[in-house]
Amino acid sequence: MNPLAQPVIYSTIFAGTLITALSSHWFFTWVGLEMNMLAFIPVLTKKMNPRSTEAAIKYFLTQATASMI
Repeated sequence: MNPLAQPVIYSTIFAGTLITALSSHWFFTWVGLEMNMLAFIPVLTKKMNPRSTEAAIKYFLTQATASMI
């Protein structure tokens, strides 16, 4: 992972958590959760081995399916 991207990823995770916690509407809660999901995937694939990639794919597919419901 690019070292310059790490602050952006972690600040996006923080912002998504903050939006989710402070939202007063269900739509903004969903937006915050989606921000967390999209920012958390690069953290899962930080180590370049097959298990971390598999875990990231499983996490993404589970979250994408849950978002569609």
